[in-house]
This record gives sequence, structure tokens and C-alpha cells, in this order.
Amino acid sequence: MEFKELVTPSLTELFIKEMERLILSGELKIGERLPTERELSGKMKVSRAVINGGLNHLADIGFIRIVPRKGAFVDDYIANGNVDVLAAIMEYNSWRFTPEFLEPILQLRTSIEPYAMELAAQNASQEHLDALAEIIKEMKSANSNTSSAELLFQFYHTISIAGKNIILPLLFRTFKPVYLSIGNVYIQLGYLKALIDDFEYIYHAIAEKRQDDARERDIESIENCRTSIGAHYKPGDYFN
Repeated sequence: MEFKELVTPSLTELFIKEMERLILSGELKIGERLPTERELSGKMKVSRAVINGGLNHLADIGFIRIVPRKGAFVDDYIANGNVDVLAAIMEYNSWRFTPEFLEPILQLRTSIEPYAMELAAQNASQEHLDALAEIIKEMKSANSNTSSAELLFQFYHTISIAGKNIILPLLFRTFKPVYLSIGNVYIQLGYLKALIDDFEYIYHAIAEKRQDDARERDIESIENCRTSIGAHYKPGDYFN
């Protein structure tokens, strides 16, 4: 058995997480001016280098806005944030999100995945096909929802690689936490077998270069996800 090295988060990472918590909880409000780096250093008992590095990261992803000679302010992170803000929001909610969050994510999947299916049907090598077949095999014997959700992501990510487009794999990797969260909920609701059936159909369509069939089955699978989750949750519920 191989054991992974345990790594302690750095002080900068801990500072970033605490600032994200304060902002997302509303304790720090949009537009509010933050204390100076010196003041934050004294209050939080860390060096100014930690504060400076953390603030710069928070500015890069859209949580704060640094104004020269005026200070740092909580930014409108919904308007100006990037996908790291989405990940932070989901992590703050323990990787749960309301159904209102689900629809735009499914719309995003509908705009990206069918194209990935078409490219994979055109360009997939035998190595890619073997990898997809192995993922499906592992899904059939997976012993936890978490491992099944991870395999779900691997299936889509492998398809994006098989298409030989340099952008799509990066997009899928960026949204991995989203795929894991949705996949875990969908599988918990008892739809693993339906998902495997979809994947087997898509796999054979890609192998036989039936790009329209692969594309349409993926769209159908996304719609089934929308319908199935919608049947179990109403607006305002949290996914467990």
C-alpha cells in the first residue's frame, strides 16, 4: 500500500481561506475597506509577506480590489470573480449548492460537452478508447459514491483529451469540483446504472465514429440529470 505525504497548508493559504470565509459569510461586505497590511499582520499574527501574498491572490481571483495609495476593498466578486471564486463559494457551502446554482452549470455543460463528443468521435485513438472502457469497468465495481463521481469526471476529461483540442481538457479540469459535486448528488439519488448505460452508449458511438449519436446521448444524459435532481429538490433546498 502506498501512503501519500501529508502536507500542512501554508500560512498564506490559511489567510486566504479565512478572508474568503469572512467575505462569503458577509462579515466583510462588498465595498468595505480592509485594514492595512500592518494592521492585518498584527491582528492575525502572521508576517506582512503572508498578508501581501494572500491579498494579491484574492485580488487576482476577484475577491478584493487593491487601489494604490487608498488600500484594499472587498470587490463585487460575483461581477468580477473567476472560476476560483465559484470553487470558493462551493467549498464554503461544503461542496453543496442550491438548485438555482445547478441550471447555469448544466447549461454550461450543454454548450461544451456535445462539442467534445464530436471531436472525440473524430479523433479518438485506441489508447483513448481503452481508457474510456477501463473507466466504465471501474464504475461498475466502484464501492463508493465518491469514487464513482471521480470516475465520472475522468470519463468526460478523457473524452476532452481524445478530441485533441488543447482548450477543452483545461476547461474540464477547471470545472472538476463542479463535476464531482453534481456527480456525487446524481449517484446518491440512485442513478449510477443509468449513468453507466449512458457512458457505454457514448463509448461505442465514439469508437464507431458516430459523432451525432455521441452528441445526442450526452445531451439526453444532461437533461436526465436536470430532471432527476429537479424531482428530488425544490428551490431553496441544499444538496447533501
